Amino acid sequence: METAMPGRRSAREPEGYGGLPQNRQQVWGMLNSYRVVRVLIALVLMLGMLMPAVTSPVQAVSALPATLPQSVPGTIEIRADSLGLPLMYHPEAQDYPKPAVYVQTGDRITFEVTIAQDGEYTVWFDMAAVGDLTVNPPEGSLQVDGDFPLPEARRLVFPLFYQNTSDTFPLDRYGNEILIPQQRLIRWSRVPLRDAAFSHKYPLRIPLAAGVHTFDFRMTRESMLLGSIYLEPFQPYPSYAEYVQNHSAPDSSRVLIALEAEFPSFKNDTAVRPVNNRSLGVTPYDTYRLLLNTLGGESWVHSGSAVYYEFSVPQEGMYHITFRALQNTKSNFTSFRKITLDDQVLFDELSAVPFPYTSDWENIPLGRDEPYRIYLTEGRHVLGIEVTLAPYEQAIEKIKKVLLDINDLALEIKSLTGNQVDVYKEWNMSDYIPDLRERLLAIAADLEADVHVLSEINRGVRSQELLAYQMAIENIRFLAEDPDKMPIRLNRFSEGTGSAAQLLGSILPSLQAQPLTLDKIYIHSPDTPPEPVKIPVTTSMVEGVKRFLHSFQPVPYQSIGAGEDEIEVWVNRPRQYVDLMQTLADQQFTPQTGIKVKFSIMPNESKLALAVAAGIQPDVALGISTNIPYELAIRNALYDLRSFEDFDSFIRIYSPGSLLSYIIDDSVYAIPETQDFWVTYYRRDIMGALGLPIPQTWQEVIEILPELQRYGLNYNTPLSSGAGLKGYLVTAPYIFNHGAQLYTPDGMSGLGSEEAIQAIRFMAESFTIYGMPLTTANFYDRFRYGSIPIGISNFETYIKLLTAAPEIDGLWGMSLYPATVLPDGRQLRYATGSAQACIMFADTDKPDESWTFLKWWMSTETQKAFQQELILNYGREYLWNSANLEAFQALPIPEEHKEVILEQWQWLQEPVKLPGSYMQERELSNVWNRIVFDGANPRVAIDNAVVIINREILRKMEEFGYIQNGVRVKEIKVPSIETVKGWMENADR
Repeated sequence: METAMPGRRSAREPEGYGGLPQNRQQVWGMLNSYRVVRVLIALVLMLGMLMPAVTSPVQAVSALPATLPQSVPGTIEIRADSLGLPLMYHPEAQDYPKPAVYVQTGDRITFEVTIAQDGEYTVWFDMAAVGDLTVNPPEGSLQVDGDFPLPEARRLVFPLFYQNTSDTFPLDRYGNEILIPQQRLIRWSRVPLRDAAFSHKYPLRIPLAAGVHTFDFRMTRESMLLGSIYLEPFQPYPSYAEYVQNHSAPDSSRVLIALEAEFPSFKNDTAVRPVNNRSLGVTPYDTYRLLLNTLGGESWVHSGSAVYYEFSVPQEGMYHITFRALQNTKSNFTSFRKITLDDQVLFDELSAVPFPYTSDWENIPLGRDEPYRIYLTEGRHVLGIEVTLAPYEQAIEKIKKVLLDINDLALEIKSLTGNQVDVYKEWNMSDYIPDLRERLLAIAADLEADVHVLSEINRGVRSQELLAYQMAIENIRFLAEDPDKMPIRLNRFSEGTGSAAQLLGSILPSLQAQPLTLDKIYIHSPDTPPEPVKIPVTTSMVEGVKRFLHSFQPVPYQSIGAGEDEIEVWVNRPRQYVDLMQTLADQQFTPQTGIKVKFSIMPNESKLALAVAAGIQPDVALGISTNIPYELAIRNALYDLRSFEDFDSFIRIYSPGSLLSYIIDDSVYAIPETQDFWVTYYRRDIMGALGLPIPQTWQEVIEILPELQRYGLNYNTPLSSGAGLKGYLVTAPYIFNHGAQLYTPDGMSGLGSEEAIQAIRFMAESFTIYGMPLTTANFYDRFRYGSIPIGISNFETYIKLLTAAPEIDGLWGMSLYPATVLPDGRQLRYATGSAQACIMFADTDKPDESWTFLKWWMSTETQKAFQQELILNYGREYLWNSANLEAFQALPIPEEHKEVILEQWQWLQEPVKLPGSYMQERELSNVWNRIVFDGANPRVAIDNAVVIINREILRKMEEFGYIQNGVRVKEIKVPSIETVKGWMENADR
């Protein structure tokens, strides 16, 4: 029997490549002499274009075009040299045996095709993504005869590929395995045009009549190498029975190839990563060390995310494929994967292979009880495993349609009632909307049809999704019994927790998430099945005792204390961040400086003061909330970072306003680590349908509010985000933008000035007069489902929209925080942006080493490397919003978003901290509440608050030595943006 045993070896380089050329020179030699001349001419003419490509930090995989699938009969090929563009002999284009062109953002390709007969056609591209290291895939659009043939053709997404840089996992200082750094690779593949959500079973099918058609392809984002373009007559996948009939061959014999799933040869999504599993049924296993021994889980859920495994079989014949898999993340839920061999779906049953819920690991052969017999030729093959939503596509599309229907109907009702709810008022809704009952019943009937589909997918098992579906239907049927009461029952229809809209909205992301964990992949002969997963009882008992005893050992990254020659750094972040920080420091910082660093996960940042009192504080702490440094510094617990000579020049990487809350007199006790932003988010589709402009000032916001509110919509402000204390984060911008200051030059409250009073009055009137929402429990959800199509929010909302709202991708945009127009014509749009900070403790015995570490950590090079590794290892959900402006500019997000954020950061201004400032923050919130909820006179409320604030400020000034016996003995300095700018400008003088 020929066997490939598991081991810890990557599947990236299998034995044998099926007779492919051994190097690029052989491929290059296949070009004729005429093409060589064209190469020389192209190199001379396009040297400027070549240089960025040559220095691109991506890796090529040679000779992969040999695995391109064969075209179906009737295929029309449009070669790159017929597209009318200069041929681009990019270094990696040598791996493609035909002419290729290099297309970048804004490039346009037009070609004509003569279709012999009417029918549906699919479009395929030979392509390879190139360019700078990025996680943003190339995107394009396709028009046929001057129009988009399908709505999905407006946004076409092409794949990026990544691979491990090593065949073994590196180890951290505690012997635990950590993720292998990823690198981009160039892989030529024949890519069909698919919907951007990758939810359809088949590629996009374009209906074409016989005759001549003009195709117009435009590159809308990034760049790629483009070879031939193909138009193929659409052909559905054959059934398994048809496949077996067309591939008759003897069974292979005595072959068992075992691939460790955590070592894919390459993948198209950086979020898919190895994870640790402590089950005794997985390999490898270690009692004491953390091994990354499985792949996927909750990191492998998004449709279109795929992993690929290269392997070689020693003989031609029929094989079985078996997965050692586990899906215990979502109870009573079935996940699906599309299986490809050499980039092809061999038969229909492989287009969506079900993986039901299981409580433990199982060996699951493709075909289960009657395993599929798959024909493989001798030599190299590529197995692809891709998340697919195809079985749930109908339900997902139906939910989206119903949500739109609910929204439209709710808007009609609100426009009739004026959005006023009076439980004592009776409405005859049938007089205004005669078909209201029928529309409600039609919505319920639509949903009920899909309940049966979901039930069949899950084999009749009642999942959480099915229960929510049924509750939504019951709500709608209840409303249909008495439609006249709809105005007072919208909380069961379109608004609030438990409404039909909310229930359906919660089902969408659940159906779109398809978790699965893999341990092993077996390619084997029918006569050589893998061993079943069986753990002897004695083994389980022994391992349980060993784990129990080991649990008394210190937990890595959670034990405090460092060696005499180490800097101790506490980090207020999860373990995956700390793992990467420790790796970077061990590989870069320590070799460069000779300074050793020990990272630990911070127990609780709110107890840092207790740690100082107990004398167990570290040298440095990272990820500290922005309100903590001042409270520690004023009590002499932090080191003055401005005492270092190069501090003023170092802080040029920051926005000046970001340091204000860390300054006491002329000293600075923290530096920003990450940075938030407040910008305007808007739905292009809804605002466009209403014919409303995107407001740039608060006056323009007020002007569009009546039209929004007429349809039951509104504008979100940060003040609407929940009840309770309205902190400086959301209130201070109003003060700044009206030209007021929070404090007078002597450190007393500045809220009594006319400018501040006007700011607070507008802050309250936004809700009492203009009707902005008092509370928005979740702006992201309201924005996503269209009930609040415009408003101000922060980085958290940006991440969610970028990664978790595929259904509105391309339908939303960003603009600056609205400006306040002052009487003198100035437009101010200051906003806060505090996130996390870095601090050094005053009692450190290694101040110089700690400052060297902080400078290294916040340097542009380190921050860029850290954010790059985060994304490559964990996906775009881990975007790192560095406070280093230079590093943030390298973040792989759309340029139009980056421009808005960086421009808004020019207006970043943090509220300064002074003795007693907490009382002003609290009273400013109380004033807003008194005006909005109690109807208090703004001036009276502010005057009363100023008395309370100043009394507390004086008390605190006395406590911290500014006043003694009622006499000011020490002048207080109120910092400003100009203060910090002056430090930066004078740093080198």
